[in-house]
Formats: sequence, structure tokens, C-alpha cells
Amino acid sequence: ISIEKVLDYAEKLMEKQGYAVVVVAEGAQDSLFRHSNSPLPGADIGLWVRDSLMGRFKQKSKTLTVKYIDPTYTVRSVRANAYDSVYCSVLARHAVHGAMAGITGVSVAMLYQ
Repeated sequence: ISIEKVLDYAEKLMEKQGYAVVVVAEGAQDSLFRHSNSPLPGADIGLWVRDSLMGRFKQKSKTLTVKYIDPTYTVRSVRANAYDSVYCSVLARHAVHGAMAGITGVSVAMLYQ
């Protein structure tokens, strides 16, 4: 996927809904820069996407408020154990099944443990 497609889609969402939530995974860096002429950012792909979004909206004289949450502050400070690995695997599997079924606008979580 190219950053231009991401920016175009975010812009359409903002016009239609008035808000957009953008989540960027670490591995997205390879895909985004394969199609980009921009230099590879040094450290954080999230900051680069945020700056790209803000630049696009500023260029088009549109207002934009960004709430950037750095995931390093939300990650717990203990090592993952076997339970965490299984739990993450189950959540990922359910998320992929939902996406492949065409379901959108969902959160995958454990309820009633």
C-alpha cells in the first residue's frame, strides 16, 4: 500500500465522518516505503505517518487535530509469558477471520473470562 492511498482514504473519512482512527503497525514501514519516494524515517513509522497526515491537511488548508499515542507508553513492563502468546494468537486469528469475512468496524477482545 502507498502512503498516498492512506492519506486519500483518511481525507475521505474525515470529510464523511468528521474523524478517522489510524493504527500503524511496525511492519507497515516496509510496505509504505516500497511505494514512496520519501527517505526512510530514522525511528518511528507512527510519527512519520502522523506528520504526513498533518502535512496533507495543511497543504489543502483543512483543519486537523491529531491525538498520537505512542505504544511504548501503553505496553506493560513485564516479559510476555506463554499465556500472553496464546492470547495474542487467538485475538489475531479472530481478527483475521473477521476481516476475511468482510466484517468492518469491530474490536476483537475477550469477554467474561
